[in-house]
Amino acid sequence: MMEFAALVKQRRSIRHYIDRPVSHDLIEQICEAGRWAPSALNMQPWEFVVVTDPEVKRQLGSNAGVMGVKWPHISSAPVVIVICARKTSRFARDDCLLAAQNMMLQAADLGLGTCYIGGFSGERVRQLLQIPSGYTVPTIITVGHPHGQPPVPQKRPLSELLHQDTFEGRGVGLTGYRRALSMLGRLLTERRNKP
Repeated sequence: MMEFAALVKQRRSIRHYIDRPVSHDLIEQICEAGRWAPSALNMQPWEFVVVTDPEVKRQLGSNAGVMGVKWPHISSAPVVIVICARKTSRFARDDCLLAAQNMMLQAADLGLGTCYIGGFSGERVRQLLQIPSGYTVPTIITVGHPHGQPPVPQKRPLSELLHQDTFEGRGVGLTGYRRALSMLGRLLTERRNKP
């Protein structure tokens, strides 16, 4: 089992998988991690459709894209997990995306690769998989044993995106943030100690 910080940094979007099945036990562990995601008012609006049938995956990969886009890695992935959201909660989509993140991190911890897929026709996916009309499809995740590991992508430095108190308090970074907290602590101590 990996340390959490290392796991977050190690996870990549994997689009190429080796031809090796993923055990039912591993899929259950991934879905269990999704089940434990937080949700607004604990509504737990998610349902997970696990697709392993090659023909169904082919249809998803060929027909789910918008504006003619095809998703070949859906067809070639050993497992595709379609996350469905009940329409009864206005926060269902957000809740399902939290579940998806849990699932992708769990998969990475198990040595599996995943790819988060957006930009597809949820309505087409719903029809292909016979998902009831009371559900939407916020995301799809492909899962499998990775064929290689993509390089680490460039990430913006924390100092460029961390703000203090307002958006204008830009670029303080963690060092600046800790310094500001330390200064605030000293000021409060001085005020308390004044007669």
